[in-house]
Amino acid sequence: MSKKTVLITTPIYYPNGSLHIGHLFTSSLVWALRNYKRLKGFDAVMLTGADEHGQKIFNAAIANKMLPQKFVDLQADNFKALWKLAKIDTDFFVRTSDFHHFKAVKKIFTDMFNKGYIYKGFYKGLYSISDEEFVTKTNAIEKDGKFYHPISNHELVEISDESYFFKLDKLKDFLIDEFLNLDHITSENIIKEMKANFLSEGLEDLSVTRIKIDWGIPIVEDSQHIIYVWLDALFSYLTSLGFYAKDDSLFKKYWENATERINVVGKEITRFHCIYWPIFLKSLGVKTPTKIVTHGWIITPTGKMSKSKNNVVDPIAVIEKFSAELVKFFTVTKISIRRDSIFSEELLTNAVNTELVNVFGNLISRTEKMSENNFTRTLAYKKVDELEKYYELIDSLEAKFSKHADEFNFDLAFEEVLKLGNELNLIIDKYELWKLKADDELLEQILLLIFNGIYAMAAMYQILLPEKIATLAKNWNLKSFEFEKISKRDKFKKHIFRKNENLFTRLK
Repeated sequence: MSKKTVLITTPIYYPNGSLHIGHLFTSSLVWALRNYKRLKGFDAVMLTGADEHGQKIFNAAIANKMLPQKFVDLQADNFKALWKLAKIDTDFFVRTSDFHHFKAVKKIFTDMFNKGYIYKGFYKGLYSISDEEFVTKTNAIEKDGKFYHPISNHELVEISDESYFFKLDKLKDFLIDEFLNLDHITSENIIKEMKANFLSEGLEDLSVTRIKIDWGIPIVEDSQHIIYVWLDALFSYLTSLGFYAKDDSLFKKYWENATERINVVGKEITRFHCIYWPIFLKSLGVKTPTKIVTHGWIITPTGKMSKSKNNVVDPIAVIEKFSAELVKFFTVTKISIRRDSIFSEELLTNAVNTELVNVFGNLISRTEKMSENNFTRTLAYKKVDELEKYYELIDSLEAKFSKHADEFNFDLAFEEVLKLGNELNLIIDKYELWKLKADDELLEQILLLIFNGIYAMAAMYQILLPEKIATLAKNWNLKSFEFEKISKRDKFKKHIFRKNENLFTRLK
């Protein structure tokens, strides 16, 4: 029987500036989700990439005295270097300058045109070059006679051009009745925002081409028109899998026939993913995402990151200082998708020292040492009634963890792991194990109980700390930590526990 398939995507990142911690957070979240799904038995893959077209990219290339293709090649290499440094092993890396994507998007536009969703007209209104986004005057912020983007605060320019338009309103009922709900979008606030700001008075037709743009994909029907960057970029989720290719087997496997199709995006680009994306797909008769996971921003103790505040967090510097695993541990366990979250080196240090060093690492160290001091043989399980309630806690960890992880709340999922670790440390103090001797049967059973609890915690932590947990598995003569074996209490019957080097080092 074949495994159920899951595709999980990051946004297709826009590579016109320096990489920042937000790129690392979103990719770490998707990577963790992919790892979790695999441990649950799914054939899960991660897709990321670079959105390389648009006037902003062209301007950045010229500013750097490069041809656009050379500039985006360099930026793509920077992304790949970051993922390598962060030890984020992606399954698909798409670039919108790839030849297949270029050809496929032209065909996509033509199919939409032939189906009657696109027509030629004239656009007059506000546009943000920096955000590659059209903004109505109703949604724009007006100040001193100028208009600004409502989220980024970038200045808007007024353009007046011939354009091709997509009839969004044609699929408005589908959007409202079938897609904009909690079955498909994780945030109720985002759903309300989409309905209030963009749907309450009807959907305006979307301009999907521009003229006077120097870098992008021209349409077959009218070569002076360049396809709007968001129509171009969104379909890279599919073209990377072979959509509109002769061999579309990966597209069928990981999109059309997938059990789950998950797009993970920041809140600033939810309109494109929650309104335009499902409508574009519906117009072509292609399945929509099963879930769009929206998350808040990473901010610093001094507020939102910006060059003017000199508080932009460089992910490369942070990884080089703390290690890839520890940075990913913090970003996934301490940054919530439900709100904006603060990143600082002090918070990262406190989280690692408190949870990994004091709770998990110390628990391993204490228990291994007491076992080595008292037993030169394997530990044999015997039922002790007063310990059964603790085994129930261990056995229930996977269900508690999965409840939150299945809702993409990894911060809450790993809180369950920490709770178990605290409970196991309290058992050592409650029974004063350091006072018990080898001939006391209770010592053997409590140590075995704690080792079973550590096993359950390690099974969850391997999602974020594969190298550290692989070291623990080797120390304990195990191939891996498996969810299916958490409740098997005799799993250590062939292993004699010895004190090993500390798994984690305290950060200063």
